Amino acid sequence: MSQKLCKNKKCQRPLPEGYKYKYCEHCRSERAQQIKRAGKAALGVVVMVGGTAVTVLTKGKINPNKK
Repeated sequence: MSQKLCKNKKCQRPLPEGYKYKYCEHCRSERAQQIKRAGKAALGVVVMVGGTAVTVLTKGKINPNKK
């Protein structure tokens, strides 16, 4: 039986015998970091758009500094 390799074309590291994932640990953690960064960026856009929508809907009448 041939040695299983990481499915990442740039990596191709040999995987241990009986390893249940298709990608090596390094590639899996890199992918997780990319997903986290993309999620944070998407959340930032949603917050920015949401804040703009609130301002437009209230016609700018909400003043957080007003006491």
